[in-house]
Amino acid sequence: MTTKTSQYLEKKTKKGIEDELMTLHEILIHAEECLSLMQNAFIYNKCGLLQGCMGKVKGMRKNGVRLMTDVSEIRDDNPDLKRYVSVPIHIKKIIDNIDNLTEHIKRKIDENILFSDKAVRETVFLLQRLTEILLPTADILLARNSFLTMYIQESQEGLGKMAMEYATLHEERLIKGVCNNLSSSMYIGMLEAIKNIAWNSKEIAVKLAGK
Repeated sequence: MTTKTSQYLEKKTKKGIEDELMTLHEILIHAEECLSLMQNAFIYNKCGLLQGCMGKVKGMRKNGVRLMTDVSEIRDDNPDLKRYVSVPIHIKKIIDNIDNLTEHIKRKIDENILFSDKAVRETVFLLQRLTEILLPTADILLARNSFLTMYIQESQEGLGKMAMEYATLHEERLIKGVCNNLSSSMYIGMLEAIKNIAWNSKEIAVKLAGK
């Protein structure tokens, strides 16, 4: 293979990766939009607001599955591109947990399951913090940035600690009989999904920052 041909193939490969990174970026932007829809559906108890999110999840999952195959074929001898191999895996986990959150909220609305005012405030707060993690994670796919990586890591750590604290306080409320088992199980499930989304976002940032 001539040097010119080799350079052409390398350039073509990088162009393909750039296109796929743009698609991954768009998936995370749609994920953040989903969280905003879920937040409003959760606050106002309106299932109609979840329809847009469900549609986005289908599109995200379709693109995510395709990209898992495409990116996994990156040549082992190209270290600059190998860093991206695990990104679609983490994005798939983010999509799975967004789907999980959507199902929890849909069931809460459909079955009229009541949360305490405190649980509602805590959930909305964490969802808002999560959007503030997803957006810079989307940005870092297109332009690796050490400041953004640190911000995402610190934000994920803070969110995780808050979620654990909320879970502990919730268990105390459950023991006191302030909430019932059904709403408690749903609330804890939502906290876990939120933590998982934040953790996988952090993993994307850390892996892309690696040398």
